[in-house]
Amino acid sequence: MSTLIFPDVRIASLEWYLVSNTQTFTSPLSGVTQTLELPGAKWRASIGIKDLEAADSRLMSAFLVKLRGQSGRFSITDFRHPTPAGAASGTPVVAGAGQTGNALLTGGWTPSIIGILLAGDYIQVGDELKMVVDDANSDATGAATLNIEPPLRNSPADASTIITDHPKCIMALENKQVGWPTRSPLLSSFTINCLEAL
Repeated sequence: MSTLIFPDVRIASLEWYLVSNTQTFTSPLSGVTQTLELPGAKWRASIGIKDLEAADSRLMSAFLVKLRGQSGRFSITDFRHPTPAGAASGTPVVAGAGQTGNALLTGGWTPSIIGILLAGDYIQVGDELKMVVDDANSDATGAATLNIEPPLRNSPADASTIITDHPKCIMALENKQVGWPTRSPLLSSFTINCLEAL
């Protein structure tokens, strides 16, 4: 099944989370807590849509049914920050193969820009959505190191395109069942809970 695009309907509310994959153990004897961080942190969203009229309601209903429960995939943007606050100018790409972890070497930016991306800006690398967690500057060659979260799960190919405008996350529904309450005069509301599909 192909990845669907979230319908263009009016969003009433959005809750956006990063769910870290950690295990915590507290000793019953000493009270000391140990925490283990594991790979697999993922984005989670809860999208509230209220009082859609007939045409948009049918569009949204068809989208949800087409997902076939948790088997379908769709792409969405964090609607609060669809574009970066930083300059984000140039044609950014991954600079070097074999990269993993929380630091991404990039190139192709407009040279010598302070704040080419700012903390809180999103980027998309392949199918992965990342948040830049520290302000980044481009050097005289247009290179910039981006500190990102969550860490890269897959090593992107050298020269892979970095998307800064409406970067997307691939999601799946958290529940098998979909539905929508409707009230007079035929206004429908939806609550969509979804989790990044790794």
